[in-house]
Amino acid sequence: MKKQYYCLMFVLMLLLCACPKKDNSSFVPEVEDEVVEEITKNIDVKINRYDRALFAINKDSLAQGLLDLQKDYRFFVGDTPNTPENIRQMTAYLNDPVVKQLYKQVEKVYPDCEDLDKGLTEGFGLLKYYYPNATVPKVYGIVSGLYYEMPVICQDTVLVIGLDMYLGSNYKLYKQLGAVVPQYMYRRFSKEYILSDCFKEMAFQYISFKNSNTALEEMLIEGKRMMFAQLMSPTTPDSILLGYSQDKMQWLTDNQSQIWGFLIEKNLLYSKDKTIVRKLVGDAPFSPYFGKQSPGKVGAWVGLQICRAWMKNNPDKPVTELFMEKEGQKILTQSKYKPQK
Repeated sequence: MKKQYYCLMFVLMLLLCACPKKDNSSFVPEVEDEVVEEITKNIDVKINRYDRALFAINKDSLAQGLLDLQKDYRFFVGDTPNTPENIRQMTAYLNDPVVKQLYKQVEKVYPDCEDLDKGLTEGFGLLKYYYPNATVPKVYGIVSGLYYEMPVICQDTVLVIGLDMYLGSNYKLYKQLGAVVPQYMYRRFSKEYILSDCFKEMAFQYISFKNSNTALEEMLIEGKRMMFAQLMSPTTPDSILLGYSQDKMQWLTDNQSQIWGFLIEKNLLYSKDKTIVRKLVGDAPFSPYFGKQSPGKVGAWVGLQICRAWMKNNPDKPVTELFMEKEGQKILTQSKYKPQK
């Protein structure tokens, strides 16, 4: 019996060691679930498919078709959609072979948007929880023509998602772009990135920043954007928020104290040199300061860690106070951020 007992304990220990440990680097404040549920009951997001409405127009009566779209899609077609120039441009767009191919694939990947509707509805419920006076935006889906620089556009109360930029990292047309789109970006062209991209873009409306920022403040702007996105979509992992592979995430975890030490030693935090700022928070395959084994925009990841430390060490303060604070040094001091070696 003793032998069986020890064997059982040994197996249990192996299982416990094999189970993945919970990632404690994330910090999302607790919310009042019942309040959030009550708020969310009054929100019902349905992505308006401008792409589908546009391609459904009879090309033989394009002018009238565009006029008919004004009721639901004035944001796109404007007040005078049937001018000769607009008709010419729209005809070229609808007949473009790449655009037609993209739309066909969008219809295949997104025959409906129920999962996205649900995720956005839940996210906007949380938005109203943190910001009761916030306006829930109207959401549209489009075929952008591979506008990879801005796959999501947020303007006032309108949120536009370029569905053709989320067709899967292996979609053939992405690779045909060649040097136009850096290869490291392909991994982000998948459905699971849409929600975080939407909320990161919306974050600009809810965070404050100065016109002229230090590197630290630029790092914190990016950190706030990712924190905002994670508040609105709490189950989103860091790898999606930042667009990093798991090995790059591990590198950051393993080198957090060294990264911070380097920033302090080289006195980079308070620089306003645009080149330095770009090297720290700009999108890139790797960070120039830390070598090819590192991911890009390391400074943005550090900014997120500072924001999380601020929330952890200021439990009596609302997260909205963090988002509204412009002074980077004040946030850093209050955060007590100091990664362990």
